[in-house]
Amino acid sequence: MSVKNSIFYNVLLAISQVFFPLITFPYLARTLGPEHVGALNFAESMAKYFVMLAALGIPIYGIREIAKLQNQLAKRTKLFTEIFTINLICTIGLSVLFIASIHFVPQLMEEKELFYWTVMYFVLQVFYLEWFFNGMDQFRFIAIRQFIIRFFFIIFVFILIKSKLDYVNYMRMQVGLNVLIAMINYQSLRKLITIDGNIYKNLDLRKHLRPLLYLFLTIFSISIYFSLDTILLGFLANNESVGYYSTALKLNKLIIAVFSAITVAIFPSLIGLFQNGEIEKFKEYIRQVFFVLISISIPAVTILILCAQEIVHLLFSTSFDRAILPLQITAPLILIVSLSSIFGFQILSAFSKDRQILYSAIIGMVISIILSLLLVPQFKEVGEAITILFTELSVCLAFIYYTKQYFKIGGLTKMFVNALVSVIPYILFSLIFKTIIADAVLRLTTIIIISAVWFFIYHMFLVKESYIKVYINDFIERK
Repeated sequence: MSVKNSIFYNVLLAISQVFFPLITFPYLARTLGPEHVGALNFAESMAKYFVMLAALGIPIYGIREIAKLQNQLAKRTKLFTEIFTINLICTIGLSVLFIASIHFVPQLMEEKELFYWTVMYFVLQVFYLEWFFNGMDQFRFIAIRQFIIRFFFIIFVFILIKSKLDYVNYMRMQVGLNVLIAMINYQSLRKLITIDGNIYKNLDLRKHLRPLLYLFLTIFSISIYFSLDTILLGFLANNESVGYYSTALKLNKLIIAVFSAITVAIFPSLIGLFQNGEIEKFKEYIRQVFFVLISISIPAVTILILCAQEIVHLLFSTSFDRAILPLQITAPLILIVSLSSIFGFQILSAFSKDRQILYSAIIGMVISIILSLLLVPQFKEVGEAITILFTELSVCLAFIYYTKQYFKIGGLTKMFVNALVSVIPYILFSLIFKTIIADAVLRLTTIIIISAVWFFIYHMFLVKESYIKVYINDFIERK
């Protein structure tokens, strides 16, 4: 599959991941209320934290190593089996620890039925196999699979969740969703590897442990500030604060997911270019992704900050007013995480600079722990929002510092400055229409439409060298 097709399908997947929650999450927020939304997010955060521990560094390592063996069936089968076996062993071991924690941690014991279903959700994540399909450039399969499954998931949300007492049903549906995904994955997996009686012969698990250890320590450090933040807030504050904070961060993470889709889609191709010594083409791909991400993320951050009140009220009602300030504080994460994905996930990982990625993550972990302990007890969700902002910024700056030591790419600073200057019209649009339009829905809709029109005009007619223009023209010609 070509790089542009990979990007297209992965962005389509990410858009569906944004669009579907925008349908269900406001309904869940209004139906369940901040406390039960907080309980669900607390449980999901616990599950995802255990998923991260069980995965070691496989989400990155697996993509990188599978991408190197796309055309070698026997070696690919052996590699997949080794990595999957490591993941399975860790998942089984940690599931025992997870179950034990339910009985010994009071906050978990209070919601033991919810957390028992959460354990099942955690165990089934080992069959998700996203790392394998990403490494094999199977973005079309991933996008279509997720789109269909999420469509039916939405239907069951409205059928099975009718009151605050139905919040456990949401986790039950997550378990059912993962069972279905595992079944679909198995059918597709049979076409990409050789599944027979010899699949578990001559495995060498040990050779993967050292590179996985570096990546695991990195991801563990990252999780302290990007996954454990909700858990820390739950322990240091309460479920209500978790509800407000997670609501704000969920919106930002949905947008981040769309931008991350671009970097994920291009990563296997970057590995191939690096392996073949095509460094100049490697640099050109980086420039393209950098331009596209900053051109979209900077306006998105601006509109999100200026229209945070309208967005929260429209999606979640006025009862979520306490989510407005955390949403504004964390909005710059859209830009910061996008830059981190380029300099960390793309460049440093492609060059196998796992140690430097680990150092950057440790910096973020230390800053996160210190700021959480200082700010969260007093400022609750606002304190955690400030913490995650400064944490991600420090990690991003560390990624940029290490990248410059090993790899030079010209023109990025100029692109960034131009993108900052180009944001002025979006600020003016937002301020003008917030002044002259009284209705919140009409005001927000107008700002979004006018901003989108200006974005199209700016990149199609005013910017001499716009990669966005190139992609749009290429898409139109393909049609």
